[in-house]
Amino acid sequence: MENLFNWSKQARPRYSSRGKPVQSVHQKSAGIKPATKVIQIPVHSVSSDPDRSSPKQKPDEMVQAPDRRSASALRIQKVFRGYMVRKNVKRIMSIRKEVDEIERRLLCGETAELIRRDERERLRVNETLMSLLFKLDSISGIDAGVRECRKGVIKKAISLQEKVDSIVPRS
Repeated sequence: MENLFNWSKQARPRYSSRGKPVQSVHQKSAGIKPATKVIQIPVHSVSSDPDRSSPKQKPDEMVQAPDRRSASALRIQKVFRGYMVRKNVKRIMSIRKEVDEIERRLLCGETAELIRRDERERLRVNETLMSLLFKLDSISGIDAGVRECRKGVIKKAISLQEKVDSIVPRS
């Protein structure tokens, strides 16, 4: 029975946070030392490996390669920014159409009367405007033009909310 107890204690060495083997109290009292073996692993960098080194280039060619890379990276960034601006402006314009539609309906006397009479209709219009404002808030303003366009639509939506709130229900 004693062999089983000692076997479970010696099953696997433990290591400290620094990676050094730790001996338990039982191992120290028995005089057991954990086995340590140092293995060296050779490390090669790409520049030290002759098979992987690039072909010999002239100094002028070596300077032009990073310039071409940076020019290519700038081109990619410009194209991507343009894409993001077009995408965001497209989203803002679709929201602007919805805000314009709500404004057109409010200017029509029939919808204003409906809002005046029905509290649910007023709540529906307010909730629609709030959801449009949330959509506008989710659009990132990468470009100054996108930010200005978004601000204009936000101001218009807020003024429409104030108009809806100013329509006093008849008693």
